Order: sequence, then structure tokens, then C-alpha cells
Amino acid sequence: MKKLYLIIIATMFCAILFCSCARNNDVMATVNGIDIKRSEYEIRLKSNKIMMELLTEDINNSDIESEEKNAQIKEIQEKCSTDKDTILDSMIETAYIDSKYDSVTHEQAKKEIEKQMSNLDLYANEYPQVAANGKIMDEYIKRMGITKDEYIDLAADSYVSYVNKQTAKEELAKEKNISDDVLDKEFESYIQQEISKSTVVYYK
Repeated sequence: MKKLYLIIIATMFCAILFCSCARNNDVMATVNGIDIKRSEYEIRLKSNKIMMELLTEDINNSDIESEEKNAQIKEIQEKCSTDKDTILDSMIETAYIDSKYDSVTHEQAKKEIEKQMSNLDLYANEYPQVAANGKIMDEYIKRMGITKDEYIDLAADSYVSYVNKQTAKEELAKEKNISDDVLDKEFESYIQQEISKSTVVYYK
């Protein structure tokens, strides 16, 4: 349960929206015809900043050892990067994977997010960290300036991308017989090679 916040980052708090639109000044890049808009980048940047602040505060207020605390904060900083190129590269990777996979529908993802949110309420009294995660979620929604329904929609989009990426990883692991301990590294190398073969146009 103590690691639940990392799952939340991966599946719920990354507000990423991808949709097609006419070429305009809002488009930063396209991947296989999928537009990545500046407005989406700004949402992602704001989301990462807020989550980094909230999760760092939570870790600093915990009673874990300093070494583990520093390691967790470093992991959060990597997952919630505010570097422009890092965010854009991540959005390009997500757009590419989403263009290749359709593992779960938006409605299915919404149901999963709603289930996770219900679990936060259900287990809050039993597990202090779960209660803390619920407070983090509420504060995140407040600082983002969105409603809970808007949050669920954004989180569902992120969950779809998360499931698509996990599906891609599983396929690669099975095809190449890659062990779990090196899968993440091998997958990132593989996906970057695939993206380099794709049509990526920058409008930065």
C-alpha cells in the first residue's frame, strides 16, 4: 500500500490528451498524424509540477529512513520531470504507442479509475497511507483547478496509455524472451528505434 502513490502517478495523475485537429500554432509536433498540442504540454507540465510538490511533501512528512526517502524523492523527480524536452519526448512516445495499440476503451478506463478512487475511500480507515493518497488526490484536483469528473476523464486517458504501454512491453518481452529485470531498459531502447522509423514532425 505504501507504494500506491507510484501506481497513481502512472495511471491516474498524468494528464495527457491526444486528439487530431487542424494545423495551428498550438501544435508542437505530430506522430504518425497524431497532433501533440501546446495546450496539452502545458497541462502535463502543470500536472508534473503539482504532483512533484505533493508527493515530495508526503515523503518528507513520512517516518522512513533518510536514504530511502532520498531515493523515493529522486524517483518522483524523474517521473514528474518539468524539463520541456523530457515531457515532449514522453508525449511523443505515448502518442506513438497509442497509435499502435487499443488495449482498453476510454469507458473501461473510467470504470477502473472510479474503482481505484472507491478503494481509496474503502481502505482509508484501515491503511494510513491510503488515506494520505486520498488527500493527495483531493489536493491535486484543487491545485489543478478541475472538477472530479474532469479529473476522472483525464486520468482515464492516462490509464489507457498506461495499459497500451504495458501491452507493448509484454509483447516485446515474449517476442525477445526478455527478463523482467531488464525489460524497462530494453523497451525504451526498442521504442525509440521504432519512433525513429516513424513520421515525427516538430513545430517547436
